[in-house]
Amino acid sequence: MLGANASKNSTLTLVFLAALKGVVGFYSGSSVLIADAVHTSLDIFASFAVWVGLKLSLKDSAEKFPYGYYKADNLVSLFVSIIILFSGVELVREALLNITNPVGMKLQGIALGTAVFSVITMYGLSKYKARVGRLIDSQALIADAIHSYTDVFSSLIVVITIVGSMLGIKWLDSVGVLVISLMIFKLGTGIARDSVLTLMDAWLDKDSITRIRQNVGSIQGVKTVGEIRLRKSGLVVFGEIEIEIEGDTNLKRVDMLSEEIEKIVKNEVKNLEHLVVNAKPGKMSVMKIAVPVLMQEGLHSKVSGHFGRAPYFIFIELEDGKIKSWDISENPASDLEKKRGMKTTEFLKNRGVNVLIVGEIGEGPFHMLRDSFVKMLQMPEVVEDVEKVVEKVSELSTLTAPTE
Repeated sequence: MLGANASKNSTLTLVFLAALKGVVGFYSGSSVLIADAVHTSLDIFASFAVWVGLKLSLKDSAEKFPYGYYKADNLVSLFVSIIILFSGVELVREALLNITNPVGMKLQGIALGTAVFSVITMYGLSKYKARVGRLIDSQALIADAIHSYTDVFSSLIVVITIVGSMLGIKWLDSVGVLVISLMIFKLGTGIARDSVLTLMDAWLDKDSITRIRQNVGSIQGVKTVGEIRLRKSGLVVFGEIEIEIEGDTNLKRVDMLSEEIEKIVKNEVKNLEHLVVNAKPGKMSVMKIAVPVLMQEGLHSKVSGHFGRAPYFIFIELEDGKIKSWDISENPASDLEKKRGMKTTEFLKNRGVNVLIVGEIGEGPFHMLRDSFVKMLQMPEVVEDVEKVVEKVSELSTLTAPTE
C-alpha cells in the first residue's frame, strides 16, 4: 500500500505541475516552459504506470500465475526506463530548437518563479519516492524516483534559460540540456539493464551469495552448502538452497535447519518471500565411532549394554569401511549418581564422535546426541567383541527413539 500511495501522490503532484507550467508557458510565450510541461506530462504517464504495476504485483496468485503478479513491478520498471530514454531524446530536440530559433519572453518574473517552484517540488518528490521505494524495496518506484531526480535538472535548465533570457544570453540552456541528456541516457540504460536481468531471473548481488554460503556453512549439522539460487520478482525474493547434512535426514532435523537457514538468508536478503531448502545426507567418508566397553582389551574388548554406566569407551576411526585407528578412554561419568547420561554425552561430543553404537540409552542423552547430529546405531543382542560389531556397522539399524 505504501508504494501504491506514493505513486498516486506523485501522479497528482505532476498533474498540478504540468498544468501550471503549461498555463504560465502559454501566457509568457516561453517555449522551453511549454516543452517542460510536455516533459512533465510524460512523467505523469510513467508514475501512473508504476502505480498500476505496484497494484498488480500485490494481487493474490491465480491458477495461471501461481507465483503471483510480482513481476508486473519489474515490467513497469523497464517501461519507466524507456520513458527516461525518450525524455533524453526530447531534451536534445529542445536544445537544438533553442539554438536555431531563440525567442523572447513576457512575464519573465512569473515564468522564473514557476521554474524555481518546479525545481523545489521535483526535488522533494524524488526524495519522497526514493525513501518509500527503499523502504518497500520496489525497483519500479526507485527507478521512478531517479526519473524525478533527472527532472530536477531539466527544471534547472528552464531556470537558466529564463535567467539567460533576462540577461540577453539565450544559448545557455542548449549546452546544459545536451549535458543533462547524456546523464539521462546513462541512467535510463542502467535501469533498463537491471530490469531486463531481473526479468530473466538474474541475481545481481553476488556478495550476498558469498555471505550466505559462509554463514549457512557454519551452522552445526550442515556439512556442505551446494547451489544457492535467488531471484527477485517485483517486491519479493524467492530462493532455493541445497545442503548436505551430517547424519540422517529426518523431518524434524531438516525443519530445524531450514528455520535457521531462513533466518540467515533473511538477514542478507530483503523481502524474502519463500526459501526452499533441499537437504540430503552427507556421505561419511570418515566415521568416528564410539562403543561402550567393559574392559581395556583393544578391539577385543567386551561391549557394554549400558550407556552412562559403561566404565570405558573405545573410539574407532573408520575410513571406507577399514579401521584406521582406535583408542580407549575411561568414562569420567560412570561413577556419578546424578546426570550420568548427560555427562557421558558431553564427553562423547568433546571427542568429536559422529556415530554411537549402543544398546540402551535414555531420553536426555538420545535427544542431545541427535541434536548434535550424532548417528546412533542399535547394538546387536548377541555380539562377541568390538571388532565384530564394527565389521557389521553397515548392517546395524538406526535408533529413532530412546530405548530406556
